[in-house]
Amino acid sequence: MNCLTHSGLFKSLWTRPIYRAGNLYTWGVHSLGCGINQDSQGDQLRPRRIDAFNGNVAKVYPSEYFTAVITDNGDLYTFGHNKYGQLGLGNTEEHQTPQLVRFFRDKGLKVTDVALGSNHAVALASDGNVYTWGNANNSFLDQLQGKASGLGDNYQNNVVTPQAVQKLVGTPKGKFVSAGINYSIVVNENNQVYVWGAGKRGELGNGCSLNFKYPELNPIFEQLSKSGYTIQKIKSCFAGTLALLNEGIVVGWGRSYYGSLGVRQQEYVVTDLENYAPTPVNLKYFQPNEKVVDFDLGYNLSLFLTDQNRIYISGFDESYVPRPIDLPQNEKILKFSASNNSYAILTDKNFYTSNEFVIPQQKRNLGFLFKSQPKELFDSGNIEQFGGGYRVRYAIVNN
Repeated sequence: MNCLTHSGLFKSLWTRPIYRAGNLYTWGVHSLGCGINQDSQGDQLRPRRIDAFNGNVAKVYPSEYFTAVITDNGDLYTFGHNKYGQLGLGNTEEHQTPQLVRFFRDKGLKVTDVALGSNHAVALASDGNVYTWGNANNSFLDQLQGKASGLGDNYQNNVVTPQAVQKLVGTPKGKFVSAGINYSIVVNENNQVYVWGAGKRGELGNGCSLNFKYPELNPIFEQLSKSGYTIQKIKSCFAGTLALLNEGIVVGWGRSYYGSLGVRQQEYVVTDLENYAPTPVNLKYFQPNEKVVDFDLGYNLSLFLTDQNRIYISGFDESYVPRPIDLPQNEKILKFSASNNSYAILTDKNFYTSNEFVIPQQKRNLGFLFKSQPKELFDSGNIEQFGGGYRVRYAIVNN
């Protein structure tokens, strides 16, 4: 980590917007959790409003196979696949429409943040505890194959209702959670980073390839914290993670599919696919003194927004290091999302999408952008949030 150096107090020219709650629209692969109960199992080709919510959706997190929604009053809803109890409903029945996770409401708790792995979930609640549920990966075959669990305890069976991670009870309150295929990450208010689960591809960012059944402090972030670095945002997708540190530094670790983490040092050279320690994103193609103020990570690509109102893309086997996206200079970038094989950018004038972000039939190269007005897609121009790193995408809209 010698390449991380102080560059003075980081002052962003761009401030992250304060999101309001709104109505939920989803689209994508129906069977993976679009929240729509339909007779046909065909894909949901265009954005469609979910009737279960009435302007009260605050946060959405779609994973590979299921989706979680937090409402403005702190309730948690889930829908999609449920073979391992990953919906947290106390059963293993699949639900195509949103279901209230009654555990938290019954205990008088509000959910403040949530993250989903492929088949498990991790959440922060108002009592200060970290809760997990879903696949325990504890069968004989799982153990023989060296599979780990993102649950944080040594469960003998899958967990179908949320359970507090015992090793974290009494520790400082969590600030961020993140989760990938079989691992979980919690950043607490003391800027400590706890990691557990699968680590063979560097997913835990702790410098090794071991699996951990229980939460362990990440020693590299312990050292970075002593040097004044703190995590401002973190997101995992499949087997990779990106984190935005103060001073405009972005680091990535884990598996960099198709160059998705932007940390490779040479383009077109298939090396450093797996990163076992936080590695700075390659800023070779950024403008001098340009600082990253936000990012988003999808299955096979990432986007980086700078304080100069420029956005860069890395991944999708087209660019292994960040490259600028050509947008009109007179349009202010408001929001953006990296997804599976595609991305979207909202400016103060237009809504730009690539490939199949909105309509699955749209497939060209990532450099071709479809331009539209939000009202054409969502019956409103007031998009509060949008995203989806895998094959289900969403938008929170005020209309």
